[in-house]
Amino acid sequence: MAEGNNSSMWRKLLWPTILALASLLSLFLWDDLVPELGTELLDSTLLVTGYIVGSLAWLSLAWFLVRLLDVFFWESLVAPRLGGQVPRLLKDVVAAIVFLAALTGIVGVVFDLPVTGIWATSGAVGIVLGLALQSMISDVFSGIAINIDRPFKIGDWIQVHQRSRGDIIGEVLEINWRATRVKTRSNITHIIPNNLVSSLVVTNLSAPEPTSRFELTYTLDLHIPSERALRVLNAALKSTRGILQTPAPKARINQITNLGVEYLVRYWTDPVAFSPAKARNAVSASILSHLHQTGLRLAYPKRDLLEREEPQRQLDGIAERIPLLQRVPIFESLSDQEHEQLAAKMQRRTFKPGSDIVVAEEAGESMFIVVEGLAHVFITTEHHDRLQVGELPPGAFFGEMSLLTGEPRSATVSATVEVIAYEINKSHIEPLIVNTPELTTVLSKAVAERKRALEQSRESDSDESESVSEEGLTEQLVGRMLRFFGIRQ
Repeated sequence: MAEGNNSSMWRKLLWPTILALASLLSLFLWDDLVPELGTELLDSTLLVTGYIVGSLAWLSLAWFLVRLLDVFFWESLVAPRLGGQVPRLLKDVVAAIVFLAALTGIVGVVFDLPVTGIWATSGAVGIVLGLALQSMISDVFSGIAINIDRPFKIGDWIQVHQRSRGDIIGEVLEINWRATRVKTRSNITHIIPNNLVSSLVVTNLSAPEPTSRFELTYTLDLHIPSERALRVLNAALKSTRGILQTPAPKARINQITNLGVEYLVRYWTDPVAFSPAKARNAVSASILSHLHQTGLRLAYPKRDLLEREEPQRQLDGIAERIPLLQRVPIFESLSDQEHEQLAAKMQRRTFKPGSDIVVAEEAGESMFIVVEGLAHVFITTEHHDRLQVGELPPGAFFGEMSLLTGEPRSATVSATVEVIAYEINKSHIEPLIVNTPELTTVLSKAVAERKRALEQSRESDSDESESVSEEGLTEQLVGRMLRFFGIRQ
């Protein structure tokens, strides 16, 4: 690697060195040749040739000096201290100063003209050009200020907050004389004038830590209880993949508008590992899913005050419980009447954040359907560590084996945020099974299908799990259900 760097270094210096030596040699030879030729030969052609040789000598030396600074100063000393690439603008400013000094030498030495007059003339010209190129000059000085203050450097991820248009989030590729080049994750390169960068708010997402806070707002109908809305929104945040859980994401009431109650959702993410656009999409998708599962909706402008509003789903209504049962696979085969009977007996339960809904190895005779909130599933490893193995959002259910067979709980389920769930116990479903014994076969088949699917997803080696067929598992479950409910075979 070092040999490659040395080779590249000498390649950069090769031609400037050759040209500088050739120009100096030509200048020395020319100075020795002119006295021998005599004044009679110093016509205009020789004078022009002398001017050219002298000018080339000064320019070649300036080029050599610029390359020398590039190799031994910028790349060897400055770049390691900056921890990355040296901004091109700094190199260009120093190079411009070197070449300006060379031009001054050409005017004063080669052409033997007074330098002060040249500077005075150039000053007047500079004023005129400054007025004509005001915007460009502003960009140049803004670029110099950016390199001096170093609010960001090449390689950093920044967010440029624009007032009328969307924010620009991307990696800084270059800071040149006129503009800063930023490349987004969509491989779109934005060329932003330095003057604009200096006037706008720029957030450096790479410093001091690659953790940034983002906020979104959602407006829900006024008649939705705030505690219910916050419970659903917080559960959605907890279940969103990709955002950070430390610091914990949080939803709160922001303001009340003529549309409804506006809720502010705040979350943190690593913009480099998970882009803000992806995080915003993931958060929005999770919130919409939870709103849909819980029957809540976003507020919308009311076209007519007399228009009859669509009723929101209530938690305690039997009509709202029935769809929950119908979405549970083991209850799909029940008739409408049986769904109604079971829905009327379901008990609403509320679990505080951090509390255990069921505990592994404990006896149980009920199952649960999550209505709102979020719960996590845990198992105990061989080393007695508590390992999270699953997540239960609204619409999920668990505990069906304990309900139908009385088996101990296979895992611990804990409420991540406040959870509202319906509990179905043995006494609720027992009349259906006693009155319709053939229902045991239908329920056992549904439970067997679910259990086999879970086993196949967890088993890396499926040979052992296939030793018991689904039909055999169904027969076993039927026998256990009949014994559990005291029904003679």
